[in-house]
Amino acid sequence: MQWTMRTPMTGQLHGFHQQLERVRLRTMLAVERASAKPDPEVLERLGRQLTGLEAVLAELRDAARDQLLAFRLGLDDTDLELMWTAVAVAADPRLVPHLQVLGGQDARRGISLWLHAQIWQLEDERPRELAQRLAGGHPLIRDHLLVWTGEPGTANRTLVAASRTVTWLAGSEELDETMCGAGTVVAVPAQLALDPRQEASAANLPGVLLGTPSPLVIVEGASGTGRRTAIASVAAKLGKPVIALDVRRLPAGPAALELALVGLRRECRLRDAIPLVLDLHELITAEGTSESLRILARVVDAMPGPFAATASQRSLDLPVARPIVRVRWQVPDTATRRAMWVRALGADAAAIETELDDISIRYGLGAGGIARAVISARLVAGTSPLTSRHVVEGVRSNIAEALGDLAVRQEVSQTWDDLVLAPDIQDQITMLVSRVKHAHRVLEDWGFSSKLPKGAGVAALFSGPPGTGKTMVAGLIARQLDLELYQVDLSKVVSKWVGETEKQLAKIFEAAEAGHALLLFDEADSLFAKRTEVKSATDRYANLEVNYLLQRIESFGGVSILTTNLETSIDPALRRRLAASVAFWPPEESERQKLWRRMLVSRAPIDADLDLDELAAAFDEMTGANIRNAALSAAFLAAAEQSPITQKLLERAARAEYASMGRVLGRK
Repeated sequence: MQWTMRTPMTGQLHGFHQQLERVRLRTMLAVERASAKPDPEVLERLGRQLTGLEAVLAELRDAARDQLLAFRLGLDDTDLELMWTAVAVAADPRLVPHLQVLGGQDARRGISLWLHAQIWQLEDERPRELAQRLAGGHPLIRDHLLVWTGEPGTANRTLVAASRTVTWLAGSEELDETMCGAGTVVAVPAQLALDPRQEASAANLPGVLLGTPSPLVIVEGASGTGRRTAIASVAAKLGKPVIALDVRRLPAGPAALELALVGLRRECRLRDAIPLVLDLHELITAEGTSESLRILARVVDAMPGPFAATASQRSLDLPVARPIVRVRWQVPDTATRRAMWVRALGADAAAIETELDDISIRYGLGAGGIARAVISARLVAGTSPLTSRHVVEGVRSNIAEALGDLAVRQEVSQTWDDLVLAPDIQDQITMLVSRVKHAHRVLEDWGFSSKLPKGAGVAALFSGPPGTGKTMVAGLIARQLDLELYQVDLSKVVSKWVGETEKQLAKIFEAAEAGHALLLFDEADSLFAKRTEVKSATDRYANLEVNYLLQRIESFGGVSILTTNLETSIDPALRRRLAASVAFWPPEESERQKLWRRMLVSRAPIDADLDLDELAAAFDEMTGANIRNAALSAAFLAAAEQSPITQKLLERAARAEYASMGRVLGRK
């Protein structure tokens, strides 16, 4: 057979098949040599074919992937020969019968060093030297390109080529399958829009990534703000791609994480890439947190070169031996966000030009979040022209997805006319709304943001007995400010596992900040309780949770409202972080009169002879919620009796509500 250069396939794939054929010819030669009566003609013919093939491979050598890998990992020709033998066993079924002749049925499980020595005619001390090298942290084993099978420490172990080693040598660009679809090659945009703070952070990255000893670089900031893109852009200038592993997309448990990290290491060594693990804080789970962090630390320390990660939470404790460098990544400023919106919207930007300023101010998104919002907006719009309403819906859809089941979106149907507040409480609410509505002008245009210690958000505490309107006012504020209202589900947030509560809260704050949503912490004393004297580990971790919450509330850039029935149970340190602390009290008699009147809707059949003043005086311990319940009960009684809502029915319903409150009125 005459071997010549052919071009019906790519050079990589062509060279790959030539290498497999080279191993097959050598195996056939080994079989013939080992036979009882070797045939000289067969040996001569196979030898001639092998010589021609190796001449062709010599011409392909400079462009071959195996030579590139040899340069990166420090492999010699003997190492490459071993690798190709294992790859051929995995990729060429025609090789199996010949291997079984040489090594018996065990040859189907992989390649033993004895079998490899027979194929490549390794003589004297060379097989022993190779065995010693493979036992001492050889790159092919260390980087999981080849994997041992069989009993450890025995000479009859076999080597198997990882499937990704095979596909990469064949020219495939598909990422390692052990990453479970959670890996990506981070794209580098033609233009990278950064504000001055982000530019300062990005300027530190090249020196850090090239530092000695190689560090773990953790870029800390909100998701979707361009953290991974910045790392990839800097790495591209250094001539390296970035392979990212998104731990959120992995199956649960340390085992899946360890397998994916093995795939990440292998992929990065094959491509000479910088590994990037996204959202380290997601490794804090109800179970297996410590084990997951230990697994990650082992991989980080064992892998040569720089290692990068992103995190939304600061100061995640990762037990690595190599130095850690933390780079703080800010949400882009308003002007930069506007430029990102224009770029992402493309031709559609002109149609909503007048609304883009408001959208850029409202939503603290980075390039990733904006890109996702635009995609969602176009899906919502369908065949209709894209409008600002579609864009807002696109943002809100992604925020709801980010919050998951940690916070529930609340529809607000009431109006301010349904509420009766004392004048001083109404004045405090008005000031609170004004602070949010005019925040950009005061803080950005007038420069007052430089006077704030941390965040520019607004946090308020509403305290008072149940039923006095605290939650209702929070909803009305959200409606007036055109904010989505999300009530935090404390049962899903608070966890007995160390670090889990902080992780869930970080996710809530991050999503709400980006989506300009109002967060409602009902019965907030379960989260913001007073810190106690540390007498046990439980006390210490409980105090740490409160400390984290206090810091996060202060740095939160959005609107958060906390309600409590018992103001004295709230940690005093929260007060100095509040924009407002509003005390709600049960309504006075005149306020109860208004509440009774407003609860009776105009479309209902109402008896003209009602004495609401008498109701307000007789049931003097009722709050707005109690009056609402009584009015609704009276309406149902009227519907059942097919009569108007009468004074008698209202009194009957009010007595029932009073009884449910634990109060008793004497009969008239």
